[in-house]
Amino acid sequence: MPNFKIFQDNPDYARIKIFGSNNIALNTDASGNLAITSTGLAITAPTNGLTVTASADGLSITPPADGLTITSTGLAITAPTNGLTVTASADGLSITPPADGLTITSTGLAITAPTNGLTVTASADGLSITPPAGGLAITSTGLAITAPTNGLTVTASADGLSITPPADGLTITSTGLAITAPTNGLTVTASADGLSITPPAGGLLVTGSLSTALGTTEVITVVSNNTSTAGGPVADVNAFAVRTWTYGVINASLDENAQAVVKLQISPDSINWIDDVSNTTINQNSMHTFVATTFLKYARLYYSAVNAASAITLNIYFQGQI
Repeated sequence: MPNFKIFQDNPDYARIKIFGSNNIALNTDASGNLAITSTGLAITAPTNGLTVTASADGLSITPPADGLTITSTGLAITAPTNGLTVTASADGLSITPPADGLTITSTGLAITAPTNGLTVTASADGLSITPPAGGLAITSTGLAITAPTNGLTVTASADGLSITPPADGLTITSTGLAITAPTNGLTVTASADGLSITPPAGGLLVTGSLSTALGTTEVITVVSNNTSTAGGPVADVNAFAVRTWTYGVINASLDENAQAVVKLQISPDSINWIDDVSNTTINQNSMHTFVATTFLKYARLYYSAVNAASAITLNIYFQGQI
């Protein structure tokens, strides 16, 4: 039979029900803690104040739509030694570093550069910026770089950087620019009249091995078994094409005692010829050289046999330095 005693003599059986205004008793959970549940409990934040709501994930704090305004005539925020000072003015937040600069120290801070991006590291000597191994690529379809008036224009193409001076030339002016020539070196100065190059007082010493390669040319003509005593010329040569030149003639005749007569002729137009070196007799198996004493554009040799009974064979060489 239920215990309807109003006063219990056993304290463990004593119970008290607390009712609200709606004649519903307050509940506790299995551990005896007061549980408050409500589908109609409303907490209204003050105007321009914070709204705090509790969801299954935790507390959520929502500022007012126009932002949170904190006003105080006695609120003081003191930055730590060597720390940042943050102040709020009508223009926005202002962050002021300490007078001696901001020091960031960390043994666990890792900054990973993006792929193909710059890596910035801080050592005792200062900041170090390392480009990616394959080079830094900057691409843009809207980036415009405008050179200043009379300044250099630098453009980057697939072939590399291109530096273009202004159309009227680049002018460098300075009242404090000093260029000091190295000891025993050339001094270059720029005046209104142009560049001036001044050698050192003791003269300019150039050390090294000087190598000069000269071009050469050679024309070989063979006159075989010629018996004409009237003679004839070999093909003329344009002497304008060479700096220095010499004819060499070898009498390679097979007939014993076959002699040849050779002379050097020159001409300004390859039409009118004059003897420059007169008739020279060349014996069998002998050689003679011919060098002009007067310079004209064209040169040739004129040859003939001394005796029609003795055929001559001549090896004629024209050799020159270009």
